[in-house]
Amino acid sequence: MSKPTLLCSLAAAILSAPTAHAQQILEIDFDSGRTIIDDEWRAMMAAPVAVDWERNILYVDDAEEPEGIMAFSLETGEWLRTISTPKGEGPYEFPQRRNGIALAPGGGLYVSGHLRVVEYDSQGMAIHSWRPEATLAERVCNFGGVPAVPTYGGVVRRGPDGTSELVGPVSEPARAEDAVTIRDPDAYIRFRGTRIACLGDVAYVAMSNEEGPDSVFVYHGSGEEGRVAVPVRGVSDRTGCMRRYEWGGEVIEEPCPHWSERARLSFDDRDNIVLLGYDNDTHGAIINPDTGCHALIRNTTRGRHTPIGIHADSVLVFHDPFEVTEQDGRTVYHITGNSAYRVSMHPLRRESGEPCPGMLPSVR
Repeated sequence: MSKPTLLCSLAAAILSAPTAHAQQILEIDFDSGRTIIDDEWRAMMAAPVAVDWERNILYVDDAEEPEGIMAFSLETGEWLRTISTPKGEGPYEFPQRRNGIALAPGGGLYVSGHLRVVEYDSQGMAIHSWRPEATLAERVCNFGGVPAVPTYGGVVRRGPDGTSELVGPVSEPARAEDAVTIRDPDAYIRFRGTRIACLGDVAYVAMSNEEGPDSVFVYHGSGEEGRVAVPVRGVSDRTGCMRRYEWGGEVIEEPCPHWSERARLSFDDRDNIVLLGYDNDTHGAIINPDTGCHALIRNTTRGRHTPIGIHADSVLVFHDPFEVTEQDGRTVYHITGNSAYRVSMHPLRRESGEPCPGMLPSVR
């Protein structure tokens, strides 16, 4: 499938009123910051991506290496190494393409693809292969020092000797798969967009739907469960943004998704939940998982930039190539998505509202 092209006009659709008012509205300050990578030959995808803030390393899927994950320095932008992720049926290979990456203990990496998770050490050498008993293994996280993947109604983590242990209300993996593929085929399609991120032995899971998730599900290794509300601002009109892509030889055009529908799930350095996507109005949200207090990040560039992660008071941003044309009196941006050639860091700035206690204390 070719990489999608987004068509976003300046006459952006206005979202309906939010279901929960944000404590603070933020913007990305593109007038400040620094460039990390600026290479016209790069074509980096917005997912899968992993950022090791402690070691200042960006792991990314770049078109230069169709069977590898590339690692770049966040300090200099230089290439550090490539982690081999070949297609195949071997224990350290992927029958289909890889779909998710996450940091592993000691500076290593987990790479997931369909029904396989491969663990790599800090030098990019494969050291462990795991086939989880789950519906899919397209996203992965570090759950208390072992890899874990979402399943329908819970989480599956690697147990001793490569076994699979369930965390959550699902009683056994087979039932989870049956519930999705047999009883509710639409749920299976939504499940493919499920995202997972972990803090210690707590897993956070967001599932997709047409209007974006209303909750992030929380699964503790001890067996406790919970939910964190997502500040969805209602269903976007979305008439001002269209995406076009090829599927099976056919060109498909449809409204751009609501920002939360496929937002990347991560954390900032204060353990707040970070959901980053974009539509014509919103880039994403930062949520305190304990209080629900949150800040929304307003989109000021109509999809020309993709926020990837937040550290301290700054946002890591991917820049996709685009062209500008005039159509029916409107300015239209033709954006080649998932082909970023530039990576930069920019500070957040407050646009309105009062901050959540302890969240982004240096933002003014």
